Amino acid sequence: MRLTWDLPLSPDGVAGELDDGTPFVIRPIRTTDGPGLEAAFSQMSPRSRYLRFFTVRQRLGQYLVSSLTDIDHDRHRAWVVADPTSDSDVGTNEGRGIAVARLAVVEDDPKVAEGAVAVVDDMQGHGFGKLLLDLLVHTAIDTGVEFLRFETLAENRRMRAMLTELGAVRNRALTDHEVLVFDLPLADAENLDAPAIGALYDILRWIAGSSENDRE
Repeated sequence: MRLTWDLPLSPDGVAGELDDGTPFVIRPIRTTDGPGLEAAFSQMSPRSRYLRFFTVRQRLGQYLVSSLTDIDHDRHRAWVVADPTSDSDVGTNEGRGIAVARLAVVEDDPKVAEGAVAVVDDMQGHGFGKLLLDLLVHTAIDTGVEFLRFETLAENRRMRAMLTELGAVRNRALTDHEVLVFDLPLADAENLDAPAIGALYDILRWIAGSSENDRE
């Protein structure tokens, strides 16, 4: 599916359905979303947590939660997705939190931004990765970002191969032996169906839709 985004996304967010009929509510993250992030994190498998955060942790912790929720919504943007048909784990009226995406402009280069998406394990495979990437890419282009920066573990051979095939360039100044950094050029606003954008969908579809056993 593709929504026509009214950017920047309203603090109240928007509601919709994925192609398979799965309903959702998506909105910018709030400083009060810490408990929801912790609840969603607890529903990710250890392997999903490791591949997303590059470390083994049982919970996010107060410092990381604050850095993820207390943002300026200008150079650092983030969005949360809820399932309105499921009860909230933290007592909100939006439903269960199931996914988050963020776009953070690199401090010394406003044309480069880091993008990330995380989806709880039992909601992977529906298309939330594609939905969030659509919002992320439109927002990036709308704010003058020309390159998306992706980090991947050196051991994640499949992701490394996909990024290389897409034309992403390894940033050797930032890469070490454990974490590899790639910069991928975005299409311009008039060419959102360019190969680079379609390939980005493939990356997020794989990230959000692969099972634990498929990850390498």
